[in-house]
Amino acid sequence: MNQSFNFARFGRLLRKHTAEHIKSYALGAGVLLGGMLAVMGFLAYVGGGLSHDQQEILFALFLLAAGTFFATTVLAEFGAGSRAALALMLPASQFEKYLVAWVFSLPFFLLLFVVDFYLVDWLVISLSSAPDTVASVFTAEILSSLAGIFLVVHGVALLGSISFRRQQFIKTSFLLFAVVVGLVVVNYQVLSAMVGPELRMSLPFTSVNLNNSPSVSLPEAQSRQLLLPLLALVPLLWAAAYARLTEKQL
Repeated sequence: MNQSFNFARFGRLLRKHTAEHIKSYALGAGVLLGGMLAVMGFLAYVGGGLSHDQQEILFALFLLAAGTFFATTVLAEFGAGSRAALALMLPASQFEKYLVAWVFSLPFFLLLFVVDFYLVDWLVISLSSAPDTVASVFTAEILSSLAGIFLVVHGVALLGSISFRRQQFIKTSFLLFAVVVGLVVVNYQVLSAMVGPELRMSLPFTSVNLNNSPSVSLPEAQSRQLLLPLLALVPLLWAAAYARLTEKQL
C-alpha cells in the first residue's frame, strides 16, 4: 500500500471530515449568505439597484474575504494542543490530511460561495425598485485577473493556517495587508523615478495615471502576462503549507 496516498484511505478521511464538519460548514454558509444579503440588500436599497459593475466588485470582495477566512481555518487543528494531537494521530498520511484541507478550502468553497452569491444576487435584483439583470462573473476578463489573485490569497491563507498557532485569520490578514501596502509603495516609487512628478497613484499591474494626461496601459494580452509570475507563486505556497504540515509531530 502506498504510504503517501491511497484512494480508499483518503476516501475514509474525506467522509470522516465531512461528517464532523458538515454542521459548521452549513452554519458558515448560512452566515455568509446572511451577510451578503444584508450588505447587497442595503446597497440596492440606497442606490435603487445594483449595476453589473457593482455586482462584480461585490463578488470579488466577498470571495477574497470569505475565502481567506475559511482557508485560515482548515489546517488550524494541526497547530497545537489536544486538537493537534488527535488530528496527527489519525491513520492517514500527512499528504492525505493536507489534500482534504485543500479540497474543502478551494473547490468545495468555490462551489458553495458561487451558489450563495448568485442566490443572494438574484433575490436582491428581483426585489429592487429598478430591477436589472444578474451579472455574470464567468468572463475571460474577470476570471483571468480574479482567479490569479484568489489563488495567491488562498495559498497565503493556507500557509498562515498551519504557520500560526492562534488567531490565524487576523495574523494572515495583517501579513497580506502589509505585503500589499509594500508592493503599492515600491511600485509607486519605481514609477515615480521613471515618469516624474506627473505621476498619480497607480496600483501594481494596472494602468499608469498621469496628471492632465490620459492613462497609459499595456494591451490586454500583455497585461494578462504580467500575472504569470504571480501565478507561479501559487504552487510554491501550497508546497510550503504542505511542508509546514509535515513538520508537525506529536
